[in-house]
Amino acid sequence: MTKEWFLESGSISDIIKSKARFNDLVEFHWQYYSELAFQRTQIREQLKNSLRGKAAAFEFQNWQRIVRYKHSLNPLSTRGSVIDPGGRFNVGQIDPARYPVFPALYIASDKGTALAEVLGREQNTGSLTPEELALTKPDSITAVSVSGKLESVLEIRERGNLLPFVNLIKGFKVSKSLVLKARKLRFLLDLVKTPKVLGEVLEQRNWREWPMLYDVPSTCQVFGGIVMNAGIEGILYNSAITQRECLAIFPQNFLNSSSFLELDDEPPSEEVQRRIDSTNFDSIL
Repeated sequence: MTKEWFLESGSISDIIKSKARFNDLVEFHWQYYSELAFQRTQIREQLKNSLRGKAAAFEFQNWQRIVRYKHSLNPLSTRGSVIDPGGRFNVGQIDPARYPVFPALYIASDKGTALAEVLGREQNTGSLTPEELALTKPDSITAVSVSGKLESVLEIRERGNLLPFVNLIKGFKVSKSLVLKARKLRFLLDLVKTPKVLGEVLEQRNWREWPMLYDVPSTCQVFGGIVMNAGIEGILYNSAITQRECLAIFPQNFLNSSSFLELDDEPPSEEVQRRIDSTNFDSIL
């Protein structure tokens, strides 16, 4: 006897309602982003100065970078980071006409974290760790060891470094019309008021939701853009998966700087660019 399984049911009207709600959500997120973006532009220089004042030099040795196998001859390139939706702290090709695209280079303090960030799941399953879950994926990858020194890095793991920035944005407001739309859509409007909340938002797991679903940069991407435009060369943060150190680097800010990145091992070919500094950073952008 053949069994029939009933999976789900629906109607044309349900599809129409669902599409209408999605369009309302897209419009809502665009208005939400725009209202806050306008307020940021009014204090642009103050925001950048608040971050510059907390940036410091940072040196690292034998950190790890994972790239797809096809990029093995150019492991320090940032070009993959601008593919839609971008990275945690850089905006990809979401909508270049609206949001300026800029790259970043991501590394982690250990190979397990680098693997988990690139290939891993967001939580343990059974007895498997995030690193072990990453290894269950069949993707071909290349892992390289990287050392370097950056003149200015903002460490957001130290939430106190975010206080001057939060003091500038905690008074931001949204319009009454946006509040009404949020209620209608059952969307929680929760503006950042403390460094603790901002830090949690910057390191949250589901940062891809806004750019992937609504074509709007996430909060961490917006923050990364302010850091990058402030001339700061990196953001030190904790992996949302392993809670260990990661670094987002902006090589475009290496001009007139002594900062550099360098592969620790001899490359397999002379074609591989081993060192990035102020003389050649544009070659990886």
